Amino acid sequence: MPDNDFWIGQEQIPVDLSLLLTYSNDEDYWYAPGEYALRVYTVDTLNTNFARPCFAFGERTSNPEMEDVSGAIENTLHELLDSGATPEDVYRIMGLVKESELSPETKEADSYLPIDLGYCIDGNIVSYEAVPESVATVPENVDYPRYAEAMESHVPLPIATQIAKHDFSHRQADILMEAARNPHVSPETLETIADKTLSSGKMRGLLDIASVGKNPLDFHNMDEQTLKAAVSVLFHGGKDLPVTELDLAQLRSVDLALMDGASPAEAMRAAEKSASAEPEATAASLASEARDAKAARTELDSQSETKDAPTRAEKADGSL
Repeated sequence: MPDNDFWIGQEQIPVDLSLLLTYSNDEDYWYAPGEYALRVYTVDTLNTNFARPCFAFGERTSNPEMEDVSGAIENTLHELLDSGATPEDVYRIMGLVKESELSPETKEADSYLPIDLGYCIDGNIVSYEAVPESVATVPENVDYPRYAEAMESHVPLPIATQIAKHDFSHRQADILMEAARNPHVSPETLETIADKTLSSGKMRGLLDIASVGKNPLDFHNMDEQTLKAAVSVLFHGGKDLPVTELDLAQLRSVDLALMDGASPAEAMRAAEKSASAEPEATAASLASEARDAKAARTELDSQSETKDAPTRAEKADGSL
């Protein structure tokens, strides 16, 4: 057992922090000497029946007793937030809260330590120690290579940690990493897609919808078959149509019409007329209407080309 007063076991260190520490220190798959070493500290207001551990990244080459503690905590805060951690993550890992959440009495007594970006420690630090490197490692059941891949794709820390812990299938993880790299996908959209209860097919559909500029949250409750039909309509020129208001039969009909040459407006008018028809009948009718419309346009074009051509009688008169 190490000779530090506050013993920390690997199971007490948050997995996401272990992963981030390893990733920040070295690009290899397991813990390697790097810039940071793990520190554990306690805050008097968080200590009840036992001392609650809070964690920070210190300088690996320095003695914890000589470190700038508030500076190390501030640096760790930035590392977490820059990696996509939430305020809840910051509190869980570091014990930091927003100054705006402090009670008027605490502010008046000045019994808190400001850190940065509006975060603070509500109370006083009573211990600050090194965590042995043998303990500060990634657990064996966590897939660090997939985590590193996710972080390189700019997946936020909470989702990257879920990927490393196998909360998502391999296919789901691939889609999430693709979504994180997509410039059209906002953090809110990524969070919508990162629902482990969704199939990979539905995740893919929501990502495709986001890619054409639609809000995937509007499509979140669609079943997978309807979602697939909606995506097809959007990709075949129906981006501006009220896709979420159509049922599966209408979506299929509109899609067939669009693929057969109908304009979005023509496809919608036909779908509205046949809203109560069977899907197969609707599809056939709509495709037929699209072909008729196309044929009518072709005939008009043909007529305009031949309207000045001589008639048979004119030809006959000319031959006499």
